[in-house]
Amino acid sequence: MTVVLLHEQQLVPQQIVQDIEHNKITVALTKIRQQAEKSGELPTAWLLNTADALENNDWSILSQGFINMDFIGRDGYFLIVAPYQINRQCTSEVTLSALYGKIHDNSYPSLEQLESLVQKKFGTLKQKVTRNLSFTEIASCGNVSGESGEAFIVPNGWAFPNSIYGPALNNAGEQKRRFLGSSYECIRKVFEPETANLLLAPLDDKVNSEYNRHVDTQVHEAGHASGLGFNFKDQQNFFQNYTYAGVEEWRADSLGFEFAAGILPAEQAGKLVAVNFCIRFGLDAHRLGGIEKDVDVYASLISLEHLFQNDAIYITNSGQLSLRNLSYPGLLQAVESHRTQALSLTRRELNLESTTGLFSLYTVDIHPSTQSVFQGLIRERCQGIWAQLK
Repeated sequence: MTVVLLHEQQLVPQQIVQDIEHNKITVALTKIRQQAEKSGELPTAWLLNTADALENNDWSILSQGFINMDFIGRDGYFLIVAPYQINRQCTSEVTLSALYGKIHDNSYPSLEQLESLVQKKFGTLKQKVTRNLSFTEIASCGNVSGESGEAFIVPNGWAFPNSIYGPALNNAGEQKRRFLGSSYECIRKVFEPETANLLLAPLDDKVNSEYNRHVDTQVHEAGHASGLGFNFKDQQNFFQNYTYAGVEEWRADSLGFEFAAGILPAEQAGKLVAVNFCIRFGLDAHRLGGIEKDVDVYASLISLEHLFQNDAIYITNSGQLSLRNLSYPGLLQAVESHRTQALSLTRRELNLESTTGLFSLYTVDIHPSTQSVFQGLIRERCQGIWAQLK
């Protein structure tokens, strides 16, 4: 469990999270209802509905409030208590989880701006762009806590019906902790010093690191909304195969690069690519399931494949990876293959006569040498750095 001690008025929500972690459900129910009566920083209706859902194990009562973001109270504080599902190593794990935190200002980029870009690129918008809400965690437990849980909390992980239409929650503090620890160390091991410095700087920036991380995840969500849309594919059970889900994650990354280039100067857009690479090669590539079981590992492998295809990266004499153009505009050019291939894939999926055609579209050939580099120079080199990452 993660807890950050703050003001006295926030102790009760913290205690609720602790009670959930220790399976003291009856005690938690009492405190949730007492907190609702105070009508303080947390929305009364949401708290009362949470208590009813927890008591009756019926989470449908929370669906509309989650979709409408009615769980966010005064000054951005929120408390969510519900089962949350994570999918790792080709298996699902559902755990009653609790999350107490404070939402940040997430006004840029606007969803309207991103949705307009999607329509301009593809002529249609079949799914609204999911809002990404970055937040500061105060207390957490279950599958949304710590290194073994999720730092980027996707809406469809919650047990509420139709939760996929709600917001994604990005745990800024946990993301920063991961970056400053194991992710930072992995990037230094995998990439030669100048490339590592270039990649790490946007997340090392004390003023803009949180902004860079937030915008990266928001343009990624715009990528998911493009084409037939993530929600449609999820409803078709398309992502039960981890390779198809991995291609979808890579596609969202790559379209995110394209959208970033459309709303930001090349220097800033390149910094978002750097943020993405720190996450993919410093964290996701090292998940336990490996390339044969994990969605995010597979997405990272595809990204490396396209870097080699674009001749944007090479292996130094010391056995580390190096970018050929060590600048942020150069980093944006390095993902040119990502962008063009993702644009092509998305346009082709929109023109399918039958959705069964998705299976062949979402099949990617990985060169054996790329897989060898990924396994040896990225995964094996960083073995043991991540202690609890799933």
